[in-house]
Amino acid sequence: MKLNATSEMIPITWPEFANMHPFAPREQTVGYLELIEGLQKQLKAITGFDAISMQPNSGAQGEYAGLLAISRYHESRGEAHRNICLIPQSAHGTNPATAQMMNMQVVVVKCDEAGNVDVADLKAKAEQHAANLAALMITYPSTHGVFEQGIKEICEIVHAHGGQVYMDGANLNAQVGLTRPADIGADVSHMNLHKTFCIPHGGGGPGMARSA
Repeated sequence: MKLNATSEMIPITWPEFANMHPFAPREQTVGYLELIEGLQKQLKAITGFDAISMQPNSGAQGEYAGLLAISRYHESRGEAHRNICLIPQSAHGTNPATAQMMNMQVVVVKCDEAGNVDVADLKAKAEQHAANLAALMITYPSTHGVFEQGIKEICEIVHAHGGQVYMDGANLNAQVGLTRPADIGADVSHMNLHKTFCIPHGGGGPGMARSA
């Protein structure tokens, strides 16, 4: 999924396209703004979310931006004390590191033998930490390649206990055209565009992520 066709990366070899000066006058960047705003509209349609941030430059940055948004949401409600982040064993490997960088306490949720999130364990831990639950970080489909059958129930459990659902979009390509993170019940998500939409990964700069 990261071996993009050479033809898809040809535009980054065009100096007129790839080498815009960072201080170029705004009237000379209209084309770039049209591309960015057009992509935002497309990604909103794909994810079902109301807004997209184009700032994150990698999946890890997208995760950090997403958890930061969740943290600010809790602060706005007078619940800045919420710092528990539930993370299933099947989650993307960077999730715990990002939660730690946000000074959140990671609580691991078990998976069953088939790779599914153990819903009973999730519910027990959500109840145990209800007073301080900030978020669930879940990768869908998971790194086990599993489409969680109970994904909507999982989101409902977290919401019922005061938390927000962060969906890691590392595997979003398996969702496109079939479902959307917002429809499932996620509150925040990021997308690895180098995996799903064939942008350069490494050769033309870091992999890019968008937070929704």
